[in-house]
Amino acid sequence: MRHRYRPIVHADPFECLRQGCERPWEIAVEPFTVAQGVHYVGNGWVGAYLIETSEGLVLIDATMQPQVYLVLESIRRLGFDTADVRLILLSHAHYDHCGGIRAVVEETGARVKAAREDVQMMRERPELVFTMGWPCGPFEVDDFYSDDRPVVLGDTEIRTVHTPGHTPGTTSFFFERPGPHGRALRCGLHGGLGLNTLTDEFLREHRIAATVRDDFLAGLLRVRDLPVDITLGSHPGQTGMF
Repeated sequence: MRHRYRPIVHADPFECLRQGCERPWEIAVEPFTVAQGVHYVGNGWVGAYLIETSEGLVLIDATMQPQVYLVLESIRRLGFDTADVRLILLSHAHYDHCGGIRAVVEETGARVKAAREDVQMMRERPELVFTMGWPCGPFEVDDFYSDDRPVVLGDTEIRTVHTPGHTPGTTSFFFERPGPHGRALRCGLHGGLGLNTLTDEFLREHRIAATVRDDFLAGLLRVRDLPVDITLGSHPGQTGMF
C-alpha cells in the first residue's frame, strides 16, 4: 500500500498530542507489514502493532481515543476482522499509548495486559497519564506482566522486559517471526525511550524522584545485549519506521 504520511512539524510532544486529537486525519498513514504476521497500524506520530497468532490477533498499544478509528480502519484495511483482536498489550501508561484502550476493548472484547507499576500510577497519580483534558475512558487490566512469564496466545510467545523510567511500568517486547530460509527473525520494541520525562524541569514540576533516571539506565542495560533483527518503534520516528 502507498503510505500517506505528513511529517510532524511539532517538536513539542504536547503539540503533537494536540494535533493527533484535534486533527487525527493529518497524521493518518496506510497500514503496512513489518515482518511476517506483524503489521503497523499506528499513525504518523504514535506506533501501534498488530500481531497475527493461531488464536487471534494481539494489538500492542491503542494510540489516543480520538485516533482509535484510524487503528480500527487500519486493521480492516489489512483484511482482518476487529473482532479477532483477542489481546491488547500496553507498553506504558501515557495517554498517547493507552488513551484508546477502552474504545478498542468496547469494539473487540479483547483482554488487556499491562505493568502492575503503571496500573498503580494510573490509580494514584492519574495526572501523569497526561490526557491534557482529552477523553480517556477507564479500562480494566486483566493481567500483569512478569519478566519470567511470557505472554502467550496460540503459537506466539512474547517476552516482556520491565524497562522503567519513562513511566514506572514501561515494558519492552520481544518475539520471533518466520524469516527467509527457515530462519526466525526476532522483533523488539522498547516500550518508552522518551527522555522528555527525565529532565530536571519535568521531574521538579511533577514531583518525581530523580532516581527514575537510574531506573531508565538499568532498563537499557537489561535489554542492550538481547539480539534483535527487526526494531519496532514505540513512536515511528525513533526507528525510521517509514
